[in-house]
Amino acid sequence: MRAISTVFDVSLCLLLISASVFVLVGVKPPDSSIRTRTAESTANVLTTSTAEVNYTIPTNTGRIRRTTHGSLAGLLGEAVLANTTVRGGELSHTTDPFERRVARRVRERLDHSSGVQLLVRWMPYRDAHLEGQFVVGESPPPRVDVHAAVVSLPSGLPPVRERAIDAARHDGYRGVASVVAAAVVAGMVPERTTRLALSDRETSSAVGLRLRRLAHLYDVDVSNTHLLASERTRASLVDAVTNAIEDDLQTTFETPTDAARSVSIGETRLVVRTWDA
Repeated sequence: MRAISTVFDVSLCLLLISASVFVLVGVKPPDSSIRTRTAESTANVLTTSTAEVNYTIPTNTGRIRRTTHGSLAGLLGEAVLANTTVRGGELSHTTDPFERRVARRVRERLDHSSGVQLLVRWMPYRDAHLEGQFVVGESPPPRVDVHAAVVSLPSGLPPVRERAIDAARHDGYRGVASVVAAAVVAGMVPERTTRLALSDRETSSAVGLRLRRLAHLYDVDVSNTHLLASERTRASLVDAVTNAIEDDLQTTFETPTDAARSVSIGETRLVVRTWDA
């Protein structure tokens, strides 16, 4: 049933990425106008060109075939969120085929894949223990002129910076952490879609594995599989994520307001680096 398939894709890759709005937010001024056009033109190709990606998801009972379509930048955004780690621990290796297919398709669509590296990163606030990183292309050799264009992508998670700033005034670090944690869990474990995916025989094993891994990384007990999508589990997960985020914020920022202003959960950054190959 296609509705369940879409639900599975959302749960697997954490959330749907909106590929309709991209903003070129910064370009490093280079010495060569030719090279700067290459960085910018590559960014433009990524944000305006669309592609279809076919991939398979391994499960306990076999493999599930999937197809997703979107802009190249949007696909990179989905890949970075699928590759989210908690304290360096990956949530699941079941997304690896998707990430490999995205990287391959992007390289195929770029006219000059040599001399280009794409760095994609999602981080809900500075120095977060929770982040996503995805790289396409080799690093530039030493002592070459490297120029960059930076593209801001909507991550698909709610932009909660203003709410975090307001929470900082009233509840300090804890308030900021609570706002961010609630948004993270809502994105990673969408309540209705996760419940539907767990009840479907085709998708339950892969989604359940990812959710159990997430809970394990935050020391949340989900030994009872039937409680994976329960309100109790979600509440426990939000509390655990809040505690971890609060520790980060107190260590990194001098004030709760500084921490709140760093919140960027609604954004993913794509850096296009170019050099003469």
